[in-house]
Amino acid sequence: MIKHNSIYFVIILWIAIFVGNDLEGQDASFSQNYASPLYLSPSFTGLTDGSRLALHYRDQWPGIPGTYKTMSFAFDHFISDFNSGVGVQFYRDDAGKGLLINQNIGLLYAYEIYVSDKVMVRPGLQFKLAQSFIDPSKGVLGSLINRQDGTPLTGASFPTERDKTNRFDAAASVMIYSNFYWGGVTVDHLVKNNIGFTDIETNTNMKITAFGGYKWVYKEGRRRMPDQSITFAFNYRKQADFNQVDLGAYWVYNPIEIGLWYRGMPSANQEGLGNQDAVIAILGVHLGQMRLGYSFDLTLSELAGNTGGSHELSIMYTIPSSNKPKINRSAIPCSVPGYSGGGASRSKYRSRSRRIF
Repeated sequence: MIKHNSIYFVIILWIAIFVGNDLEGQDASFSQNYASPLYLSPSFTGLTDGSRLALHYRDQWPGIPGTYKTMSFAFDHFISDFNSGVGVQFYRDDAGKGLLINQNIGLLYAYEIYVSDKVMVRPGLQFKLAQSFIDPSKGVLGSLINRQDGTPLTGASFPTERDKTNRFDAAASVMIYSNFYWGGVTVDHLVKNNIGFTDIETNTNMKITAFGGYKWVYKEGRRRMPDQSITFAFNYRKQADFNQVDLGAYWVYNPIEIGLWYRGMPSANQEGLGNQDAVIAILGVHLGQMRLGYSFDLTLSELAGNTGGSHELSIMYTIPSSNKPKINRSAIPCSVPGYSGGGASRSKYRSRSRRIF
């Protein structure tokens, strides 16, 4: 008979691809939001002194065969003479070991607006080319499986009309930040596209993300000792009828960073169903200009005994600018993990030193 975990996998993919005329796609989410800043918001593009490389990999629900593996690679740079950040990002999400693949590559831009000595505003844009692929030979619908022995029926496969879609997409964002707080909004999928593989229209709906946080330095560093701080943060996402929030905090004492987050929606949805997804533990280590991160999602839903949780690995490396600053400002709290000072920017609006958040 079919293994219990395989049944879950068939159900998940069937819902994700073929249910109803109102089917709507949803994007993957990273648990280490600020280790993949360009995926969170174009406004983070170039929010570092110099250049930055970021690599992110997520293995979701490894206990269920062939579920979701997501990766992101990004490079961004701050152009101090124009107060602008530019970047490029590649994203790929694989469901079912090649059964369903969504990927895109995009160009990003952010402009830094000086409001006061302590407040900055950053609007951002992203333009991307996206593709979706399906391999019908790697999947079988539950209705096409022999109930007696669990084997696929003769000639069983997904009924598709095409195996690839190409499209253009865009995102826009704005963020405000100071030395101790930040907040912003990102609107993704501004271009409506049909990503279906059958005659049933399948849209990736507009996604709205609101994010922000506050950094509390409870013990200032002395005699070359780093500050000790706790950062409280949130990340809310809404896409069609789906909405979810991440709530958490980081304790930072360089070179160690420890985070604890909750993902879900405390209140029930319109159908009275809860959305208790996971508790997330994050460990980060700063090694000079490099940050290494690992996180584990402990599943809270009814799938808890079958998923095996979720694992994420992240690597971020920064290349500081060698230019001397015109004005020396304090650290900016919403700067992404992995940069603990060093390089400096020539822009009069830039901070000399960048630290976690």
